[in-house]
Parts: sequence; structure tokens; C-alpha cells
Amino acid sequence: MRFLKKYYKLIGSVITLLALVFVVKKLVTMDVDWSAFANGRAIGTIGICTLIQTGVILFMTLPWLLFIRILSGTKIPMRDALPVYTRSNLMKYVPGNVFQYVGRNQLAADLQISHVDVACSTLLDIVFCLITPFLLALVLMRKDMLQLFRMYQRNFLIILAAGVAVLILAFLLLHWKFREPLKRYFAKYRKLLSQKTVPQILLVFLLYVAQNLISTAMYAIPAVLLCDVPAEQLGLFLGTYLFSWIVGFITPGAPGGIGIREAVMTLMCGSFLGTETIVLYAVIMRIISTFGDVLAFLIGLLLEWRFQHTQKTTAQ
Repeated sequence: MRFLKKYYKLIGSVITLLALVFVVKKLVTMDVDWSAFANGRAIGTIGICTLIQTGVILFMTLPWLLFIRILSGTKIPMRDALPVYTRSNLMKYVPGNVFQYVGRNQLAADLQISHVDVACSTLLDIVFCLITPFLLALVLMRKDMLQLFRMYQRNFLIILAAGVAVLILAFLLLHWKFREPLKRYFAKYRKLLSQKTVPQILLVFLLYVAQNLISTAMYAIPAVLLCDVPAEQLGLFLGTYLFSWIVGFITPGAPGGIGIREAVMTLMCGSFLGTETIVLYAVIMRIISTFGDVLAFLIGLLLEWRFQHTQKTTAQ
């Protein structure tokens, strides 16, 4: 187990360094006229939204941690989970968009808990992170959502069919290779769905809802102050942005939803906003997201260092 812990830490450190390199590369190569943001209003708006985005990332450690506590039956402290979550969140900048999820299993190596419990918690986190913005987008867009479904019906059917096929294949392979362990975990997780855990899962769902409400309110700030989105169209604009994030996330070969979001937003919002304004908004949100990810990572790193320093001081 000590070897596994060192292995994860070594690989995690290398990938983290790579992520920082890719973050810098992204900022340098981003097609942005930085002089356009060299005014008090733009700097203040982006600064405030970056702080909110940072807080959201730190907050999102909690529902993932609660899933781990429910599945593992272990009361893991936030101080152990937050540095792992913020570090793995930065790993999404490494091409492939998979390292951020694999990186979370460092928590299992650090605390000697089940890797399966952490992996299943991450899977549940992904599912809830897709469901809750979709529900909010549905509320904000209402009948306009039907138009998007019609336009992207083929894409959704292909992705759904591919997803179902992958899940079936993965299940068959796992069942063939790890039949007995799978039986044990199915039995374990089935017992967790009791009267005691259902309220806990409901609480986790409400945390995801709260996170999306806060994030959507933050999305509205640059939309109104920097992009002059009409007040009567703000709900459609924000709902479309949420939906475009989902489309970009589930579309293969579209890292970070690059190009996908702009296409969806132009389709739905092109009647009241120019393409250049939509692209400007997308650029602003990428700047906020990138700086927020880096700041959250630094906060997690600082908290991890402070906790380790406190432990050493106490031990002496």
C-alpha cells in the first residue's frame, strides 16, 4: 500500500505539472485581444466572477466527498479531499479529459480506502453534474428546449446508443473478469439504499442544485455587464449556455466543448445577439474558468501544506 501511495503521488505530481504547462499554453495561445479587457469594468467583472468560480470549485468537493462517505462508510475529513479534488480538477487541461477523474483516486491511496468506492463516487458526481444543469436549462428555456432537441436529435441518439453500447460491453467484460468482486460490491451498495441513506443522497442532489444556481447567477454577471444581453432574453441565454456545456461535455473529440458551445449558442441566441458578442462571452467564460481552476488549485495546495505542517509541528 505504501508503494501504491508513492506511485499515485509521483504520477499525480507529473500530471499536475503537465496540467500547469497546458494552462499556460492555453492562456498564451488563446485568440484573445487582451487590450479589450484593459478597463475597470471588465477587470472588476472578471475578477469577481473568478472568485465566485473558485468558491464553486471548492464547494463542489463536498458532494463528491459525501458520495464517498456514503459508499465507503468512512467519515473522511474535508482537509484530505479538497486538495485531491482541486488538483484533479486542474488535470482536465491535459488532453484526453480523463486524468481529472482518474486523479481523484489518489484519495483512496492516501487514506487506504477502496478505489472502487472512490471511482463510483466520481461516476455519480459526473451523472449529477450532467443532470442538474440540464434540469435548470429546461426551466430557463422551456419550449425553446424542444428546438434544440430537434436540431441535435441525431447527435443525441448516436451518443446515447454509443454510451449504452459501451456500458453493456464494460459490464460484460467486468462480469467475465471480476464476477465475484462485482457481486460483493453490488450487494454492498444495494444495502446502502436504505431509509438512512436516501435523505443523504437527496441532500447531495440539493448541493448540486445549489452549485448550479450559484454558477448560473455568476454566468449572468458578464452577460449583462460586458455583453449587453437583453433582460427579457437572459433566461434563454443562460439556459442555452448550460445546455451548450452539456453538449460540449458529451460530444467526443471536443475538449472543453471548444466550438460546440459557440455553435449551440449562435443557433439559439443569434436572433438577438451578434456572433462576435457570443464569441466574446465564450472567451470571457473561458478566462474566468481557467483562472478559477488555477486559484482553486493553489488554495488546495496551500491548505494541504498547512495541514502537513501542523501535523509535523504536533508530532514534535
